[in-house]
Amino acid sequence: MTDDELARRLLLPLDEHPDTPSRVDITAAVATGTKRRRARRAAVTAAAVAAGLAVATVPAVISRSAPPAPTATGRPSATAAPSPTAPAYERATATLPSSCAGRVLPVTKGIQSHVFAVDPTGRYATYVTYPRDGGTQLFVWHEGKVTKIGGPGNSDSLDSVNSHGVAVGDVHLYDAVPHGIVVSGGKLSLLPGGQADARAINDHGVIVGNRADKSAALRWPSRSEEPVELPVPDEYALAMANDIDADGTVVGHVENRTYSRQNPVWEQVAYVWPGNGPGRALAAPTLPGVEFSHYSARAVSNGWVLGAAFTEQGTKMIPVRWDLNTGKAQVLPELDIASDVNPYGWIVGMSKDQHAVLTDGVTTVRLPDVLPFPKKYGMNFATSVSDDGRTIVGNVDDANRAGLQQAVLWQCS
Repeated sequence: MTDDELARRLLLPLDEHPDTPSRVDITAAVATGTKRRRARRAAVTAAAVAAGLAVATVPAVISRSAPPAPTATGRPSATAAPSPTAPAYERATATLPSSCAGRVLPVTKGIQSHVFAVDPTGRYATYVTYPRDGGTQLFVWHEGKVTKIGGPGNSDSLDSVNSHGVAVGDVHLYDAVPHGIVVSGGKLSLLPGGQADARAINDHGVIVGNRADKSAALRWPSRSEEPVELPVPDEYALAMANDIDADGTVVGHVENRTYSRQNPVWEQVAYVWPGNGPGRALAAPTLPGVEFSHYSARAVSNGWVLGAAFTEQGTKMIPVRWDLNTGKAQVLPELDIASDVNPYGWIVGMSKDQHAVLTDGVTTVRLPDVLPFPKKYGMNFATSVSDDGRTIVGNVDDANRAGLQQAVLWQCS
């Protein structure tokens, strides 16, 4: 799917509903990643039902395909490190769930919503609603109880939440520039460091994000400390951090950009900053018959890294999964969007037919639509998955309301 097509599919249903402003966060839908955050095992309790969640339960549709050959090549400028002699990450095995039940997260009737993330235990989720009079309103869901965060804002987000219920994101203040925020116990506070966005937080409270002008990737050792810029190889000028693992490993990309109408140049390489030791480029993904111009990492969990590779000028995007134990990249052309990865290497996102899915790269589980699926430009996608793969959050279009997007939570077994 091209970026233009994705934007058209996301925005057109809103254009057909004039009473509701277009507020879709395309970056979060694509990813980015976005923003992932390891998700979680939480059960949907009776309290969740009491909170007014609409329920849809159907057997998951399962498809199986031969796994793509995990091939990769090196990168001449920011050199990819060789495969380690011994696995750095211990890997358990588990079986994908076979069925899932989906519920709409609480929202005022008639208002659009978008979910960002679920925590590693599945007990917390973060989402935003878009009131009819404009702006945004942030919420944290905790085992069926919903807490409103702050007052109405403008394009605000809570992109990540950890197992302690501490969430991070950004708000746009009077200067219309993002400022990093942290939410704990229902209270919102600004992160030190000025204009920035906060992308992810791990269970140790370490936060990563970026300067508002995208000039540097940042790491906050804690919510009260000033951010530190992550180092960038000499041959690159810019960096962006998108996620952080439990062991402190940060993933994102380094890049150089030179734009002109006649000759746009965009060199972008997926990059990993380990918790200890120097950073390195991830192996360049390859796919027969396709030439990739740049690639980026969006999510990380237990040494599994999720991202995407792009053809020239971003005309086509194909998801990629890297294994830090082997250094190899696996291209996933059967997915249209890949948003998050869990410790088993399972991925959530969207299939080519625009339905939310969970996959291990071989077997794919289609998540129930929850709401009537629009025949024109409908798209349902998962954004975040729990560590055990049993709790997933995402966004679905509602054909009964002109395709308005709604935040949902799926429980799988």
